[in-house]
Parts: sequence; structure tokens; C-alpha cells
Amino acid sequence: MRVLLIDDERRARERLARLLSAIPEIEIAGEAGDGIAAIELIAALQPDVVFLDVQMPGLNGFEVLAELPAANRPLIVFVTAWDRYALQAFDVSAVDYLVKPVEEDKLARAIARLRERAPGDPLAKLTAAVARPLRRIVGKRLQKLHVLPLETIEAFIAEGELVFALTADGRFLVERTLRDLEAALDADRFARVHKQTIVNLEKLAVLEPIPKGGATARMQSGAIVEISRRYATPLRTRLGW
Repeated sequence: MRVLLIDDERRARERLARLLSAIPEIEIAGEAGDGIAAIELIAALQPDVVFLDVQMPGLNGFEVLAELPAANRPLIVFVTAWDRYALQAFDVSAVDYLVKPVEEDKLARAIARLRERAPGDPLAKLTAAVARPLRRIVGKRLQKLHVLPLETIEAFIAEGELVFALTADGRFLVERTLRDLEAALDADRFARVHKQTIVNLEKLAVLEPIPKGGATARMQSGAIVEISRRYATPLRTRLGW
């Protein structure tokens, strides 16, 4: 069972690593100290299990989990100094929830629960406890991961199998589908305007109807996106134009 340890407290990682090392079937594949590094490491190493802290710099544990693709998502054991997140942890199908400092008997219970789940089984679909409210998202550009506050994103645009977040600073690749985004985003702020585009309504600058029934939209950055005829009518009703 290959595991990753994700915690911004070095001593907490060392204690957990020491306890896990005494369990024969456990292989510690790697460690990380923040949410961004966690996403990179999980993608690179594809572990069976992640022991994941909740409160970390950049992205917290629940936000890290929300960024992981549904396919081949590892099993999650949350590890935190606080017990107030327990209900939320189980709402997102975590296998267990450990309070620091981790006690040996409680870790043994978590390992027993992990044994009951086939290594590599994806977690159940994320619930609204993770998806709402979505406040930021991770985007990739030039081999670096950037944490993008939702209010800075003008649109999400699909190009083939890829989805990009459009901001005033350019485009960032995001590891989500438009369908997933549409379900997770604040519907009061974001709207689908094309089968390939979701826009931030607060970033719209100019709308120009076109004869075939759709429209073009100029965003505050100057970027132009297309509004298809299918989505133009509900958008007109919503915005009153």
C-alpha cells in the first residue's frame, strides 16, 4: 500500500512516518508540506492512500481533494489538529479522520479500514460540502501551478479535451471538465454561454447580438467569447438585455 504524507508540520509528518514504517505492507512513497505540492506529488506518484492535513498554506486539504480528478483518486485519511472538520471529512468519503498527535491505536483502526477498501479505488463523488463554495482553483502554466481566486477568472473555455481558465493575466490549464465546473461554481456569478464556454458575469463588459441569434461578449480584459443561440435567450432574461 503506497502512501503519501501531506502536512505542513514537519514534526507531525515525522511522527506519522515513524508509526507507518512499523506496518509491513505500508510503503511511504513521498511527503509534501503544502496543498500545491500535494497536487503535483499525487499526480506524479499515483499513491493508493494519502494522509492529508486539513489546514495548510495555499490550499487546504478539502481544496486539494476537490482538485483531484475523479478517475483513480487515492483513498484519503484526513489528519488534523482539529476535530471540527470530522463531519465534512466523512461527507467527502474519507476513509478515516485522525486528530494530531496521531495515536497508534487510532492509526491501526484507520489502516484496518484502508485494508477493507481495494487500493486505488476512487473515492465517491465529491459532495456539495467540497464543491460549495468554490473560492479558488488551481491552474497550470509553464510547468507551474497557480492558485487562482474565482473572482479573477473571466471565463472557462474548453478546447478539445483541455479546459482553460481565462484571466486578465492570460490562460491557465485546469484539470476539470466544464460539466464539473458548472456544477461547482456559484450560479449567481458564473453562467454557461456556449457548449465550450462558461463566463463570469461580473467580468462582462460589452454584449453584441448577432443576426443568427447568438451574441459576442467582450470581457473586461478585452478577450472576446461567443454566446451561442441556445444560451443567448436565458442570458438575455437574466441580464435584461
